[in-house]
Amino acid sequence: MGHPYLWVQSLGGLKFPSDAPEGLHAGSSLSASHMESTMKLLRGRVLSRMALHKQFSSLEHSIVPVSSECKHLFPAKVLSRLARWTTITHQEYTNLVFTQHVSEAGLARETDLFFMAVLERGTARLQAAVVLNPRYPVISPLFAVSISWKGERSGRTDDNLRAMESEVNVFKSELQGPRPGHQLLTNQVARLGVCLDVYLETDGQDDSVEGPREFPREKMCLRTVRMATRPSPPLLRHIRSRLHSAPPFL
Repeated sequence: MGHPYLWVQSLGGLKFPSDAPEGLHAGSSLSASHMESTMKLLRGRVLSRMALHKQFSSLEHSIVPVSSECKHLFPAKVLSRLARWTTITHQEYTNLVFTQHVSEAGLARETDLFFMAVLERGTARLQAAVVLNPRYPVISPLFAVSISWKGERSGRTDDNLRAMESEVNVFKSELQGPRPGHQLLTNQVARLGVCLDVYLETDGQDDSVEGPREFPREKMCLRTVRMATRPSPPLLRHIRSRLHSAPPFL
């Protein structure tokens, strides 16, 4: 039978008033008034899907593309790498322990697309479960992370991992790139790599222990963080320092 999409009804010159279910308005003027806006929306959806297809193609080959317009958003040296990008089902997503809070909040629907990104550096392995809404980039992708390094941790149990999620989920506006923001997804993945570098270089490092470190600390400069109104996890302060003290891509 299909679905009674409102935009299809409008293009067909039909309108069913919500306050009068039995009433029906029809006419060519109604169709014409919605034609331009509907075609603009459809064109935008097609362009976003084409952009996503290109990003998926790169991510599936473990390549995180960063355009010239967005290179200033990232430091020149990022050592964490994307090891795998795969599609997962809604059921597989909801079965993950570290995505339960997303599912319980109703932010993972069956109509969404779901992916699993795996980033690695040395012995550390970060999993990022991604929810991608069909209205991307109007509705941005949602990341939930879990790390396997000195045990298993996730954003539900570790403040620093929660700060990492905030970097890609909450502070996403600076990652959108040129309007309309088609590069948001790959920029989020690239930012996640930066966050993983900082996490590994700052978390649980014992300076009193002699010998080489698995993840040497990069040079950082202290700066005022944007969440100055409330205490922020140490990782967030280091991330902001790293992003604003390191030189951009060459």
